[in-house]
Amino acid sequence: MSGPQGYGPPPGFQPPPGFQPPPPSYGPYGFGPPPPSPSRTSPAAILAIFVGAMLGLAVIAAIFVLASQPAPPVAPCPPDQACAPQPSLSPVSQVSPRPSAAPPSGAPTTAPATLPPGETPTPFVPPSATPVSDAPPVVSGTLWQSAALGYSFEYDPEVFSLSREADDLAVFNGVFLDAQVIIHAVPAATSPAELIAQELAVVDTFMIGRVEDSDDYDALLGPSIGYIRGEGDVFSGTLLSSDGTPVAPGGVTVLASTDGRLTVSVVVVVGSPDDRLGSDTHQHVVRGAADQFLKTFDWDTR
Repeated sequence: MSGPQGYGPPPGFQPPPGFQPPPPSYGPYGFGPPPPSPSRTSPAAILAIFVGAMLGLAVIAAIFVLASQPAPPVAPCPPDQACAPQPSLSPVSQVSPRPSAAPPSGAPTTAPATLPPGETPTPFVPPSATPVSDAPPVVSGTLWQSAALGYSFEYDPEVFSLSREADDLAVFNGVFLDAQVIIHAVPAATSPAELIAQELAVVDTFMIGRVEDSDDYDALLGPSIGYIRGEGDVFSGTLLSSDGTPVAPGGVTVLASTDGRLTVSVVVVVGSPDDRLGSDTHQHVVRGAADQFLKTFDWDTR
C-alpha cells in the first residue's frame, strides 16, 4: 500500500513472551489498544544472568584451547630401530613435465584446418551461467473466500486474526499490532468513490478530528486491489473508546477498486501511527503487512 515491501513486521521483531492480544476497547469491530509493556527485570536477576554468561564463555574458551592443541608427534620408526633414509626428491607424479622436444626434421606436422573461401571461423563463446530469477518468493497464507460473491484473498494468521465475517465483509484484528483491516465488497453499481465515502462515514463514528494526512512519507502510492488500479487516501485523527472518550492518535488508510462486477474497499486503521516499531513507523509496518490482502486478492473465483 506504500510501495514494494515485505509482508509482516520488520525483520527481527517479535512480540514479548507471554503476550496476549489486547481486549477490544474502541472502533465498531472491537479495535483495541496496544498490549502493556512487559515488567522490568530486577537488578539481582540481571547480575546473575551476567555472571552465568561470563562463566559459560570461560568454559567455551577452555574447550576451544584444548581442542586446538596439536597432537603429539609420532616417531617415524619403532623404538631402538634404525630408520631408512627418506627420499629427498618429490615423486615423479608431482614434478612438472618437461617441455616437449621439437619434432625431428621431416616428421609430418598437423596442418591447420582450412575453410571454404569467404567463410570465417566461428568465434568461441564460453557457456553462460544459468540465469537466476530475482523475483520475490510467492507468499502464501490462509485463504479466505466468499462463496456467494466469488472473491478471495490470503492473510497471515500470525499477524492478523479473523474477528468477523460475512459474504460481503471480513474484519481482521492485529495479533500483536494495534491495527484492524476491514474488507468490504458491494455490487459494481456503487463506484469506488461512493464506497470510500461510506467507509469514511463509519470511521467518523470512532475517530474525531479526521483530516487528510499531508505527510509525504504516509502518502498512498498507486492504490490497487488485486492489481486493479483504484483510488484512496490517508487520514489522521483521534480514536475514541466505546464510551466516546479519546484514547489514542489514529491513522486510517482507505482505498477502493472495481472490476465491473464488484466494488471492493479496504480500510486499515492504526493506533498511534507515528510510534516507532523497529526501524519504521507503526503505520508503515501495518500497511506493509496489509499488502498481502491486496496482492493476493482474486476478484472472481467462480
